[in-house]
Amino acid sequence: MAGGLLLMAFTLALPGDSLDRGTLRLLAENGASEEAMAVTLACIGSMRAIALFANGKLPVYGPLMRYAGSFVGAFAWAMLMVPLVWDSMLSGKVSIFVPLLGMLTLGELISVYRAVRDGGFRRR
Repeated sequence: MAGGLLLMAFTLALPGDSLDRGTLRLLAENGASEEAMAVTLACIGSMRAIALFANGKLPVYGPLMRYAGSFVGAFAWAMLMVPLVWDSMLSGKVSIFVPLLGMLTLGELISVYRAVRDGGFRRR
């Protein structure tokens, strides 16, 4: 999921207005600039990648970093999904991105659970 965040940040950093078309235009209409979203998603994605690396190298703090990163990742995917859910409820037409972002959020929440569980079972 770290790769997904980094790729989305890269896509938003490309020249042109990626958020001005389709359903994702709602993010731009709600005041989100592509530059700010690209930087934010790149930071979160980088943090997730570092946490995954640290999870294997730091037996005590690695799982803590992993579940904190997973939680922040779940929050990022959920915040991308909220305007799309809102628009789907108002228009009566469900966006194709709602279930996709919902599954990414759910996947990150499962990662939080697994990181907490894995960290709790380690013998110090």
